[in-house]
Amino acid sequence: MGRKFEILSKKCFGAGHYACNFTLSSDGRAVVPVFFWDGKYILYSEDYGASFEKREAPSSLRSVSFKELSDGTFFGVGEGNAVHRAIYDYDGIIPYALPVYRAKSFDDILSGNVTTEIKLVDIPGLASGWGDSNNRHTGCAISFRELSNGDIIVLMYGQFKEDNIRCPYFTEYDFYLYRTWAIVSHDGGATFEYLTTVADCETYPIPDVNAEGYCEAECVEAEDGHLVAALRTGGHEVYSPLYVSHSYDFGATWSAPREVCPWGVLPRLLKMKDGRIVIASGHIHTMLLVSEDNGETWSEPMIIDPCDGKWDRSPSGYTSVFECSPGVVSLVWDDPKEGIAEGREPGKVRQVYQARIRI
Repeated sequence: MGRKFEILSKKCFGAGHYACNFTLSSDGRAVVPVFFWDGKYILYSEDYGASFEKREAPSSLRSVSFKELSDGTFFGVGEGNAVHRAIYDYDGIIPYALPVYRAKSFDDILSGNVTTEIKLVDIPGLASGWGDSNNRHTGCAISFRELSNGDIIVLMYGQFKEDNIRCPYFTEYDFYLYRTWAIVSHDGGATFEYLTTVADCETYPIPDVNAEGYCEAECVEAEDGHLVAALRTGGHEVYSPLYVSHSYDFGATWSAPREVCPWGVLPRLLKMKDGRIVIASGHIHTMLLVSEDNGETWSEPMIIDPCDGKWDRSPSGYTSVFECSPGVVSLVWDDPKEGIAEGREPGKVRQVYQARIRI
């Protein structure tokens, strides 16, 4: 289905990229850490992301995405296994140490008054693998949600020992295609357990040879127990589709992934007040997808900022998205076109933008 959109305002904040680890408070305050080649700064909002001001990043601010829980406190997870560096060549059961962050208020996040706990999670079959940037890891905790039944679900990706499909174009190291799985907490984040695999390439082969497997997933709860997840499959130098999968039992089982867009990384999902679901992503072009039927069908990509280039001459695709008023979303993203036109050196071409978009 097609859909029109209108850009109501647009602002550039200068050099930067990877503006994706946002935190939104129920009182309308939001913060988006922005990375650039000499450090980082933050974008700060007091109107649900409708407008932002650029501020110096507090030295105590963690570059973690927090979510406000139903009890009013804030919760976040660390992306990497806290013990992964010690077990690259370990053949036994690999422990997963999940960093969990908590804050009592939004002000505590800004001031760095955040507690850290390490939760050991038994993830059967977890392997030590490679990422697409010649990096080693043992699983990545990429996103989480508190669900209507009180569970906290965390979506992860990496490799299990049974994943043995090699990516054809990484020849310097043994890169096996990613899978996405879920872990869950039934006690507010005190403990976590393995829940299920969402998608793996042996069960659901990806036709595109550029695919690197199912990764960087995020989900929203469309209705009680009905989760809609979007999953990346492409790498930073190649393009392959975004997929969507559904669960109707709070994440215990998932449907076969279905392609919804030919490109995209780190999809950010937003359920709007009118029930529509939005995916924000990018990598070739920065875009939005909209579903009016709980993720069953999706619009054609709404190209917010067109671009067409390989990794250093394209957007990172890592965005933040908010509903700042009914029917209007606020999108934060990066784009290289102006930096390229100014003749900036490679690696320093992206600039960060924010726009209000009526959809």
